[in-house]
Amino acid sequence: MWTLIALLLGFVNVAFALVYLYLTWFHSYWDKRGLVTAKPITLLGSYPGLFGGGTTFIGDLGNIYSKYKGKHRAVGVFLTRQPQIFVLDPALAHEVLVKNFNAYRDTVTSSYVTHSQDYDKYVSRNPFFSAGDEWKKRRTDGGAGLTSNKLKQAYSIWEQTGNMLLDYMARCIEQRSDNVIETRDLCYRYTAQAMGDFIWGIDAGTLTCGPNETSQFLNMNTAWAYHAFQSMRTFNQTAIAPIARRLLRMRFFTQKSDDMYLKLTQDAARLRQSGSGASRNDYLAHLLQLQQKGASYDDMVGHALTLLMDGYETSGAVLYHFLYTLGEYQEQQEKLRAEILNALEGDKSITFEQLNALPYLDQCVNESMRLTSAIGFFIKICTKPTTIDLGDGKIVNVEPGTTVLIPTYQIHHDETYYSDPKTFKPERFDNDAAGEFHKRGCFLPFGDGPRICMGMRMGLLNIKMAVVQILSKYKVEQTSKLPLSADSGLGIFLDGDVNLKYTKL
Repeated sequence: MWTLIALLLGFVNVAFALVYLYLTWFHSYWDKRGLVTAKPITLLGSYPGLFGGGTTFIGDLGNIYSKYKGKHRAVGVFLTRQPQIFVLDPALAHEVLVKNFNAYRDTVTSSYVTHSQDYDKYVSRNPFFSAGDEWKKRRTDGGAGLTSNKLKQAYSIWEQTGNMLLDYMARCIEQRSDNVIETRDLCYRYTAQAMGDFIWGIDAGTLTCGPNETSQFLNMNTAWAYHAFQSMRTFNQTAIAPIARRLLRMRFFTQKSDDMYLKLTQDAARLRQSGSGASRNDYLAHLLQLQQKGASYDDMVGHALTLLMDGYETSGAVLYHFLYTLGEYQEQQEKLRAEILNALEGDKSITFEQLNALPYLDQCVNESMRLTSAIGFFIKICTKPTTIDLGDGKIVNVEPGTTVLIPTYQIHHDETYYSDPKTFKPERFDNDAAGEFHKRGCFLPFGDGPRICMGMRMGLLNIKMAVVQILSKYKVEQTSKLPLSADSGLGIFLDGDVNLKYTKL
């Protein structure tokens, strides 16, 4: 019996030793290459917050950034056990994203779907998850329907959705004595309605139903987006053993959501082809043009869901954070309202050109995106051998397959580049300062370079139309302070119900 116990203990010790060696095998990787290794390194790598334990991934990024910024251009870290370069200098971020793009063409998300292209077919058709030439083709095909001219042609969709938003808000206020509306729900209803109309030409019913009711389309989008963002965290965790993704048949989009969006796209296409809405200049019209050029229904759904992620989830998140911030900063809200009312003077509507020519609105949107940083980091993959100049005559060789992390949330909140970074100061983006910040690598709400967010123009149109409509009719006020502590897997968001008071002007 004692022999058996000894054998079991020996086996356990050997097993632990093997696991320890597996997890720590590469921990001297950067030291050998002359790059400072960020400390501490745990058995789970540089980001234990990926696995919980009282911290978050974004929190871990902040700890590393605060410790080493100003001392090095970059440091070596480990995404679980995988060597990674952590960028500390915005100029280096610009180099990775723009100047030396050809050496960092792919994103880490493209490596997450190499095992699942046969069954997670719609995420693999998203440019955000695509690599190499496939990325370029998908971005070219999908982006052709999102040019400024295309959005101008579809502008009436946002005008109508903006009016529906005001009607819905009026009904909400009628049912309450305190004029308070839960604004997270309000913003997602608005973006769902706009995207349903623009992408599929449907009335999503999210702003026409009662305040205590939800539409099937909204429920479907909520479940789809929630699963996708939770999967992002899970896929980051499985960097510790990537084979688990294949063994567990991990996927970003569920089969149920795939089936629903395929049916929605097929039904919308057939209805349009029957003659209904044939004159509409929306994204469905663009998808049907792609179909005539050989795109399958699966390709069409892939493009549609690429837009939905940007235009529904991300736009909705940026919008409710923006309104929450305006509710605190009344002076800036009044200044923005004055600009909006001046543009609306003599007419109740605002043209596409006018909406995109409101300088203070642009400043406020940029400042809100800096504060929120919906995408808190970017991770690029080295695709061909290159080098990084570390300064002081030091150079590190970067091998293909190595990932490079750019901590956008931390850069956006660094007092080196933004004085009093926690305060909402739209004036810091006056006189096209956004362009200058962008060139310096200090302002990256949409990323930069050839892989900059494809839905950027559409997302800004979503946000601007809603803000113009709301501020022209209501004063917005906070009812309580909320913590920025909800981890989405990509960024940190307000935690709790976003209850804002809307007082009719």
